[in-house]
Amino acid sequence: MKNQTDLPIINISILNKKNDDNYLRNNFVLSDTDTDLPEIVLNYPTIIDAIFFGICVKGYGKLNINLNSYEVVEDSIIVLLPGTILQCNLEEVSDDFLIYFLTFSDEFIKEFDSTDVFMSLKEAPCFKMEKEEIKTLLEIYSVLQEKFVHEDYAFHKEVMQYALLSAIYEFYSIYKKYILSVPENLSKESEFERTFFNLIFMYYGTERKTQFYADKLFLTPKYLSAKVKALTNKTVNEWIDESVVLKSKALLKSTELTIQEISFSLNFSDASSFGKFFKKYTGMTPVEYRKGKF
Repeated sequence: MKNQTDLPIINISILNKKNDDNYLRNNFVLSDTDTDLPEIVLNYPTIIDAIFFGICVKGYGKLNINLNSYEVVEDSIIVLLPGTILQCNLEEVSDDFLIYFLTFSDEFIKEFDSTDVFMSLKEAPCFKMEKEEIKTLLEIYSVLQEKFVHEDYAFHKEVMQYALLSAIYEFYSIYKKYILSVPENLSKESEFERTFFNLIFMYYGTERKTQFYADKLFLTPKYLSAKVKALTNKTVNEWIDESVVLKSKALLKSTELTIQEISFSLNFSDASSFGKFFKKYTGMTPVEYRKGKF
């Protein structure tokens, strides 16, 4: 890894260094974290606005993906979908950390119905695969890379679209083995935690009351609060607020939305309410955070 900014924080418009009107380059990127990522400051969360597949080929790092912490080591697979909030712990990333990745927009494969596949891919965003399967995926990566550089193809976009779709289903056939085996190995407590965090991730932007999550889990608010506190050492409200703060930071740093637009998107009544909430948890105003005064 060349420096601490060479990590898988993906935004296709940023990665497309040529900044032209080429449809393929603006919707598909295939590279690695040592050669093709720009200088991005990674001391704040970032929203992933594309579909991302990565293979860690060496080194190690620690990533927080939608509130959950994952250790990324050699032979780890990373799958991130649009809307994912990613944060890196730069103090726990090795100098040789290297990920081969491909990333593409929803637009690029809109002609194909892959809904079921991508819904399933949310189940396990990071896990380790066997060496033989990693070898297969690296071979697929090489084939895509070879096709990608041949810009003289008469139907280059179409060739890449169908090659990518084939690669997705080939990957998914391997991936299913892992996501289907996960529930069998989970304790009831682990299953509960996963369900709870999935609900938090789905609804924290609009629902901030414990009652809502208790109803979804068919529990009383009191029982849910006690169970979450015992398992995670945080309350339901603390997890909700932490999620809102994380999303706020990502929107402030990764978008050009106004403070008021961010306030409304996170279901605050006005910018003032949002500002008070943000300062309570971060010690600074949204404007100060956006300007980098921290």
